[in-house]
Amino acid sequence: MKNKYWVMRILRTIITAFGVTLIAFLILHLTPGDPARIMLGPYASEENLAAVRAKYKLDQPLYTQYISWMGNVFKGDFGTSIRYNRDVGQLIAERAGPTLILTGSGLLIAVIFGVLLGILAALKRNSFLDYFTTFQAMFWISIPSFWLGILLLYIFGLQLRWVPIAGLMGFSSLILPALSIGLREEAWFARPMRSEMLEVLNQDYIKAAKAKGLKYSVVVMKHALRNALIPIVTMLALRLPWIIGGAVVIEVVFSWGGLGSLLVNSVLARDYPVVQSILLLISITVVLANLLADIIYAVVDPRIKGEG
Repeated sequence: MKNKYWVMRILRTIITAFGVTLIAFLILHLTPGDPARIMLGPYASEENLAAVRAKYKLDQPLYTQYISWMGNVFKGDFGTSIRYNRDVGQLIAERAGPTLILTGSGLLIAVIFGVLLGILAALKRNSFLDYFTTFQAMFWISIPSFWLGILLLYIFGLQLRWVPIAGLMGFSSLILPALSIGLREEAWFARPMRSEMLEVLNQDYIKAAKAKGLKYSVVVMKHALRNALIPIVTMLALRLPWIIGGAVVIEVVFSWGGLGSLLVNSVLARDYPVVQSILLLISITVVLANLLADIIYAVVDPRIKGEG
């Protein structure tokens, strides 16, 4: 049963990843717009347009283009960018670093503040801190990340001029984009952390630890916190796709030179090889995050393997 569960789960993961690329491929190619015309301009001759279409195989049937692209991907060749006339793999490698820094920083802010506020709210139940934690979580969840980014940019970048408003200019330029992601995502960790902590604190083994005379801080940190964090680790894997999606928008708002801004610019330019490759990378990341969540669930509660 165990082997069957994991084989089926991995197969679903692979099918999902490549299903995303197929859907994205069809949407891109069925959307109005000619990459050759965008590349050469409105006054290009038909001969030049035909040459560009032939170079990038845009004159071939859709199924032939997709099969050819996927075959090259399996060989490690992501093609050549129509807009930049460069190897797509090199473009992605150059832009992946800033995106990893941004998403990692935003995730770190979300986890640290979310877990900390959730713990304090549970320990101070029905206090001002508890109500504040619930209120701020609802507040951040209700605000789109791009709107929050624009608001932070206007206040701290344009009005107060405390930080750079755009571009990669050291640590100071990372603060606002990371906060735009982290503050909103923090709410998704604070609320479940509070609920899990309250549930764990009411368990019999916690009451027994208190009865033995252990310090309350020891009971909380050594016994309660360790068990309350297990669902949060799972939440971390489940929220990763949303964090990546938010990072794409935030990169555009702050002109952050990562994969998000590259993706948006490539969509506008109908740069099919770049868009398809980035979406493939994102889809693989998302399905691997979901697979990781399943693994964590299976470790915590082995019964789900039988349910799968």
